Amino acid sequence: MKKLVLCVLFLLFNYQLIPAQTEYTTIPSTIMQEDRRIKIQLPRSYNQEKKKKYPIFLVLDGEYLFEPFAGMIDYLSYWEEIPEAIVVGVLQQPNRNQEMEVDEETFLPYARGEDFFDFLELELLPYLSDNYRTSLLSFIAGHNLSANFANFFVFRKDLVFQGYINLSPRYTPEMQTRIKKSLRRSNDKIWYYLSNGTEESSDAKKEIKDVVRDLNSLNNEKLSFMYDEINNATHYTMVAHAIPNSLKFIFSSYRPITPNEYEDKLLVVANPVQYLEDKYMEVEEFFNMSFDYRINDIMFVSQAIEETKNWELYKDLSKIAKKQHPDTLLESYFLARYYQEIGEPKKAMGHYQDAYGYDEVGGLTKDLMLLRADEIKEVFGF
Repeated sequence: MKKLVLCVLFLLFNYQLIPAQTEYTTIPSTIMQEDRRIKIQLPRSYNQEKKKKYPIFLVLDGEYLFEPFAGMIDYLSYWEEIPEAIVVGVLQQPNRNQEMEVDEETFLPYARGEDFFDFLELELLPYLSDNYRTSLLSFIAGHNLSANFANFFVFRKDLVFQGYINLSPRYTPEMQTRIKKSLRRSNDKIWYYLSNGTEESSDAKKEIKDVVRDLNSLNNEKLSFMYDEINNATHYTMVAHAIPNSLKFIFSSYRPITPNEYEDKLLVVANPVQYLEDKYMEVEEFFNMSFDYRINDIMFVSQAIEETKNWELYKDLSKIAKKQHPDTLLESYFLARYYQEIGEPKKAMGHYQDAYGYDEVGGLTKDLMLLRADEIKEVFGF
């Protein structure tokens, strides 16, 4: 019996450790005339959410960059700072340098470098699309030479990737001019993150500063650009700081409402309910994904209504609650607060009582709802 209990506990414990699943896969490449090995981390919800599609993070230099990216994406998505995503690490050793090869005259992918570029676009991405539930949103990340190489996709008229994470890149000649020209004319939403450490070589820092100057001068509302200089970091240690910074930059509008956002935005805007709707509409538009409004965000809006005493907004918030969380008592609570504050206690009492049949949520309990109803009944003698 004890062995059975220990076995069950062992299985339950390991079940909790499973969610972020990492697997190795081999892809036969006709273009490169070899089998290519990749690492893939699937999101925690992948096996449960059968209809859900996920963004892709394609990570070059997968031998050492995959684990830092995969770990941070899993961690930040667990806390809803960013959406869950499929992370793909491309293993490149022992031919890494050849796969980054560029022509000495055109400074474009050449020989094995051209084959590797085509493999990523024409074989790897279609393979991922065919075999995994991927959304239309994809990002590419690299370090040093692979960061430079990822930028060749920026030149494409039809963007293959919507986001580029450049970790201490070593740009080839003409790259700076081409990046500027491509990002200036882009008609698609694009994120471009560039970082290096303060302890890089002086030549490397100057080169990146020149690129930063050019990109800061661009006037393209479709471009989101961030330069991130990591203090006291070398060419290698900066990676650990830059990865979470890049993810927070790309998904800044996705994050839950924070206390600072509450103070600076929700308490200032004329209509916090509209602010909430716009926030989620922006996420859907920018990231091509939709998801239920977070309880945390809805309760922040409720708090703003209480502070500003704009009671009419509770009607609009109740509609959101009904649509997004119909099984909870939120709709009843918001309507009860509305009628209570505009001087219709009988209707308020009825909505407080209705809440008893729904799920508790956001610190609101059935006992609290009944207590509020009893208080109104006692005061008004219903």
